Amino acid sequence: MEGIGIVRKVIDDKIIVEFMKKSACGESCDSCNAHCAESQLEYLEFKNTVSAKVGDLVKLDVNDKSVFNYKLLVYGLPLLFLLGGTSISYSILSTNGVNNIDILSLIIGLCFMAISYFIIHRIDKKFQKNVSSLMILKKM
Repeated sequence: MEGIGIVRKVIDDKIIVEFMKKSACGESCDSCNAHCAESQLEYLEFKNTVSAKVGDLVKLDVNDKSVFNYKLLVYGLPLLFLLGGTSISYSILSTNGVNNIDILSLIIGLCFMAISYFIIHRIDKKFQKNVSSLMILKKM
């Protein structure tokens, strides 16, 4: 994944870079009535490792494998916990002859899914410390 941005501010050893937000539905917003990303700007802050000045073009490269793994964690782990918690609780409750096992197993599955969000939150805190090593900023 890559993006090209313009340096808008230099503050000490950091730079503020302006990127044009890409559309989620494709290259052309003309084919979509939502216009979700039309002319929206994003400002990101980076350490100035490339000695960029205001007005310079910079290219941001992000490791695709890391992005995929992060998306897999964010979307896959809650789904896994929901399905696993629901099915395990369903099998345990059905062998014990409990009434309303469908509702109870769904509630237990949702509780397991909530636990997964706490796990993701802890992993995300560790990920934020290493995010700068996953992004490579180059001066154009």
